[in-house]
Amino acid sequence: MALRVLDPIAEIFKPAVGKPLRGIQSLEGKKVGLLWGRHAGSMKFWPVFEEVVVAKFKPSEAVRLYKKSTWNPAPLPDVEELATKIDYALIGVGA
Repeated sequence: MALRVLDPIAEIFKPAVGKPLRGIQSLEGKKVGLLWGRHAGSMKFWPVFEEVVVAKFKPSEAVRLYKKSTWNPAPLPDVEELATKIDYALIGVGA
């Protein structure tokens, strides 16, 4: 019986190189998007989180998108519209 020794090092997938996303130097004074999944476990946390974000980063505007269902992703047209109105987004897990 012959034994075969395999190389344990995998071939790592490398994604295609794309253009870098635009960065922002400071969050202060920018438009923030707040996308919340409305999960029952975050009902007390998320409103307080929003207050802290607004107090700490002093956005020029806070644009909110709250999902209608915790089980389904936010509708793509709604997310795309949100993206046109903001400089950066904070997203609740599972949104």
